[in-house]
Amino acid sequence: MISKFISGLSANERKILIVASLFVLFALFDRLLVGPSFNRMKELDESIAKEEDTIRHNLRFLDYKKRIVGEAAAFRDFYTQEVRSEDEVIADFLKKMELLASQAQVTLSKISPAGQDAQKDYVKYFVTMDCSGKLESITSLVYAINNAKALIKVEKMSLSSNARSADTVQASLTVSKMIVGADPSVEAKDLVRVKESDKPEAKTDTGK
Repeated sequence: MISKFISGLSANERKILIVASLFVLFALFDRLLVGPSFNRMKELDESIAKEEDTIRHNLRFLDYKKRIVGEAAAFRDFYTQEVRSEDEVIADFLKKMELLASQAQVTLSKISPAGQDAQKDYVKYFVTMDCSGKLESITSLVYAINNAKALIKVEKMSLSSNARSADTVQASLTVSKMIVGADPSVEAKDLVRVKESDKPEAKTDTGK
């Protein structure tokens, strides 16, 4: 019946029928094979892109981890998990300042504790120092304090001339020492037995 129908067509009609048949075949081929293949390839590309994003995200976290580990190693010497009394910390602080002053050839006339500031992650102690010496020696002392292998720092300094000697100057320094906890689960103030009654005075002293 189909052959009879085709034989009854003219040459142009046969050409049109062939073209139409080819178009239908191509459409079916695209629908059944090409389309699903392209969709699958698109899904694979999207999956690969997501995996690449996940890898980049993980690499970023690994980079952060390396940076954090490096910083922790750099500051390891500043951390402490040793529980000491407040008197022990202050005595060690005063002894350190006396040693640095002696090494810088600076004469100490007075040194005394000046309070504390207890925060969640650290405790900061303060001492005041009245001293005299050559300007170069005072400068060396300040440099030694600020660059010591400990968390100590000159917070405040004032200089005045020495009436007895033109070669020397008088200096008044306020120096701080910070105690930082190494274990994030332990507050620094728990590593030092801080006197609760001293906390208000400490904040007043540091606000000069």
